[in-house]
Amino acid sequence: MAFTLNLPYTVCYPVTRLARRRLRTPATALEDQAVYFEEQYSDTNQRYHIHMRDLDLAGKRVLDIGSGLGGRALGWLDLGATHVTNVDINRQELEAGQAILHERYPNRAFQIRYRHPDDMADVNDADVAILFDAFEHLVEPDVVLRQVHGWLRPGGMLWVGSIGWYNYLASHCTGWHIPIPWCQVLFSETAIIRTIRTLLRSPGYTATVWERMEGLGRWDSVTTLRDRPGEPLNMLSLRKIRRVMRASPFQLREFRVYGFSGKANPLAPVLSPLAKVPVLQELFHSYYSALLVKP
Repeated sequence: MAFTLNLPYTVCYPVTRLARRRLRTPATALEDQAVYFEEQYSDTNQRYHIHMRDLDLAGKRVLDIGSGLGGRALGWLDLGATHVTNVDINRQELEAGQAILHERYPNRAFQIRYRHPDDMADVNDADVAILFDAFEHLVEPDVVLRQVHGWLRPGGMLWVGSIGWYNYLASHCTGWHIPIPWCQVLFSETAIIRTIRTLLRSPGYTATVWERMEGLGRWDSVTTLRDRPGEPLNMLSLRKIRRVMRASPFQLREFRVYGFSGKANPLAPVLSPLAKVPVLQELFHSYYSALLVKP
């Protein structure tokens, strides 16, 4: 990591303990997967109109790559898609999402299917592919882009929306374990991982739904955040993400970087312009989106 202070565990752990005293438990951390499925669904329309409004889904066959439980598929249908295929490497989440869909939305299940990448037989079939909040988890993004290229029809479009490695939430630890923005810039990987291991076994710790499913030992063999349990991280900066996309079989039509916004954050108007500065945008972007086209 080029931009990091590499502060050690002896700093990371006590600072994290102080930050956690003010932490409110996220609903999804303690509830079951059905709650997360519904949050995916309810969040999709708003997120579409913020970052994806130029992407026309009306009458389109959509691939949701890295879908997880697949709750967003219902949102894509609401926005005009005719059919959605949820694609993910986690078979447990595919099975759980399909069960939730059939239980809660049986009248819409015929428009949605769940597939592991190994089971994708439809080549040149889809009109639009979406990588929503998933690109940062692709261990081999160049391989995935080639796969998606094969699954789209000629002229098909791929939309990507995510965050780069230096985003304030990029460690994916801030939501529950280490609620400190830019913690991956402040602390070393070793300090972050050791702090999480200590927290998991501290008195009074409340396990998340994923830890209840897989056990508190899921972090025991982790030595790098690239191997983050359940959510590996490729740790790519915005610059490297652009490079990967330009080297793919797609044509990169648009790459947009978003600054901070929102009335609730008094610093947003000050920090937002920094997202337009090539180097500073690595630290001060809130999101990025990219639109790629299959020739």
